[in-house]
Amino acid sequence: MKPDYPTSSSILDFCDRYHIDKSTFYRRLEDMPRTIRVGGQQRILGADEKAWIERLQAEADARRTAA
Repeated sequence: MKPDYPTSSSILDFCDRYHIDKSTFYRRLEDMPRTIRVGGQQRILGADEKAWIERLQAEADARRTAA
């Protein structure tokens, strides 16, 4: 069975998938998934991408219940 998320993605692939400008990714790095260096490239692990989405969903739910 194919996982929901790739095992790792380049920053460019991640940005393309979520329609985030690459400069926005770097400007808001503290809000983005953690990256690791593999060879000469920064990669985002699938587990970190999934955790990022879950965090965004939790934040949205908290705002919705607070309103």
